This record gives sequence, C-alpha cells and structure tokens, in this order.
Amino acid sequence: MMEHMLRSLSFVFWCCGAAVWLCGGRVSAADDDLANWVNEGRWPRGPEAVENTPEKQSAKAKRLQGIGDSKQAAEQYKRLGNVYSESDLAEEGLVRSAKNYLAAGDFTKCREQLNELRRRYASPSFLDEMGDVEIALGRGFLEGKGEGGTYRLKSRIRKATAIFQKQYDLDPQGRWADDALMGLGECAEAVQDYDGAIKKYKELLEKFPRSELRAEAEGHIAACINRREPQPEYTESDTAEALRRIQQAKEDAQTDEADLDLVALEENEKLLAERQARKRYEQALFYEKNLHFRAAEVYLELVKERYPDSEWAEKAKAELDKLRRR
Repeated sequence: MMEHMLRSLSFVFWCCGAAVWLCGGRVSAADDDLANWVNEGRWPRGPEAVENTPEKQSAKAKRLQGIGDSKQAAEQYKRLGNVYSESDLAEEGLVRSAKNYLAAGDFTKCREQLNELRRRYASPSFLDEMGDVEIALGRGFLEGKGEGGTYRLKSRIRKATAIFQKQYDLDPQGRWADDALMGLGECAEAVQDYDGAIKKYKELLEKFPRSELRAEAEGHIAACINRREPQPEYTESDTAEALRRIQQAKEDAQTDEADLDLVALEENEKLLAERQARKRYEQALFYEKNLHFRAAEVYLELVKERYPDSEWAEKAKAELDKLRRR
C-alpha cells in the first residue's frame, strides 16, 4: 500500500516538474518571438509598419511594386518619405508613392503626394518624373480612368485642365510642356470649345516645332475645323488649312512613326472634300441662275473631276447634261 502511494506521489511530482519546464520554455519562446518582432523594425506587422532603416523600407516598397501591389507599394513609399524625411531616399519615396497611387487609380492621394513634394522641395530633383505623373494624372481625369471615371464630364475636364495648366506654368520649357499644351487642347475640344482647342494646338506647333506630338496636333486641328462647322459664312481658307494639316499630319506620322488615328484623319479629309464639292456645286447653280452659263459649266466640271467620290459629283454630271441640252 505504502509503495503504491509513493509511486503516485512520484508521478504527481514528475507531472508538476514537466509543467513548470514547459511553461518556462513557452515564456522563453514568446520572449524570443517578441524580440525578433521588435528587431525587424518599427512594428513591421502593424498598420503603420516601417522598417528600421530607409534602405530596408525602400526595398520593401520595391518588392510590393514588383509584384503589382500598387496600393501597398504607394503606402510603403509614403512612409519612407514621411518617417525618414531627412534621408536621401525621401524625395524619391514621395515620387514613387504618387506614381503607385496613380497606378492604383487613387487620384486624390496621388495629387496629395505631388503637392507634398512641391511643398517640401523648392527645386525638386525628380522634376521629369513628377511631370510624367502629373501629365498621366491629367489624362486620367480627361479620359475618365480610375477615380476620374467617378466624376461627370465637366468636373473631369475642369480638374484635368487645372493639372495641365499647372504643369505648363511651372515648367513652360520642360520635358512635359508640349504634353501639357496637348492636354489643354484636348480638354477644350472635349467641351466643344473648338476655337480654344485650335489655339492650344497651334501654340504647341509654334513653340515646339520638333515635338513628337506635332502630327497628332495637326490632326486635331483639322478635326476641330470640321466640327466647328457650319459657320455663319463658309470660309474656303479654313477648309484649305484643314486639308493641309491633315496632309502634314500624315507626313509627320510616317517620319516619326507616330501613333496616329489615320482612319479618323481620312474621315475628316473625306468630310472636307464633301464640303468643298458642295460649295462649288452651289457656286455653279448661282452662276447658272444669273445666266453665266460658261462659268456654271466650269464649276460643274470641277466638281465632277476633283470630287468623283462625293455625292455632288453625280449631281454635277446631271446638271451639266441639263445645261448642255439647253
């Protein structure tokens, strides 16, 4: 009996010892985990995670950007710029933050980062990169992409115009000045201010004659001349200018391999030809009505020969037959 009791007590003591040993091990492991967690950085697993050096924080943001997580990459670059504001990497962090917010479609935060950059740095080192983001942001509003798609047309165009104008005013001779003018022209065109659009496109061509956008600008001018018709009085000079610009746009596109909508250009060219044919046909009828039959015949022949694919060519042919049977 005594022997049985001793065995039972030994078992109890063994269990207690094992429990103490296990608890001690767990506490030690927990302490090690906490130490490792803290040593990784400033609460790296928390909502405001920041690595313990700017280089590590930059690398973390780049990893997120590399896997396509633009939203998280933007947040990490933002923390790099804010927490390590004295670091050489801070300015680049804010630029990359703006770029990744843009890629994520968060235009509001993108603008906040750009404004913060201009507030902190009177002469930014990354002026070209900022211009790139600024122009892309303006286009996002203009074309209704990302957050820009949540606004109505007039609101989108107003925001885009402000962005393009600000970029142009800040750096009128810079890398993105011609893009800013192109954007301002497209904004005016989007709200059917064709005269205002033509003015901006011509300013681009005048100030930046070697711009890669000149073919596109020429095409837009021709389109605007077409769209602002009908005018109170038909002006042959406008039509001639539009046709000249279409031809110039085609030549520039071939030279520079520009990305140009040739189908749209050809449609504009066809529309202009129709208008010229109509005008000449109407002139022929005017001369015929006033008994200047020879002049009428000349204009009808001109319509038939110069605009054979227009609807007015058949009408001119029929009128000529009628005139010659007179």
